[in-house]
Amino acid sequence: MLTLRKKIAEALKEELFDLREISKRFGIKEREVLDHLKHIEKSIHPKRLIVEPASCKRCGFAFKKRTRLNTPGRCPVCRSEQISPPRFKINNS
Repeated sequence: MLTLRKKIAEALKEELFDLREISKRFGIKEREVLDHLKHIEKSIHPKRLIVEPASCKRCGFAFKKRTRLNTPGRCPVCRSEQISPPRFKINNS
């Protein structure tokens, strides 16, 4: 029997997901998904958690240097709150 974290990790090996998609797929809150992702990121050595950065839908600014896994609240360039969430995948190599 796989634990919830292992199920999430297995799903992330297959395709890209954002927090909301993981939340809906496994029936847990987005805040819980963040906790699981932080733990998975530390425990999958030598594999890596690949993070496709969040980006502003209005001006296209990408949050490449952001280390937190949650979605930013506002774009620092245009101040828009329309932000596409970061997406996650586990690198299989």
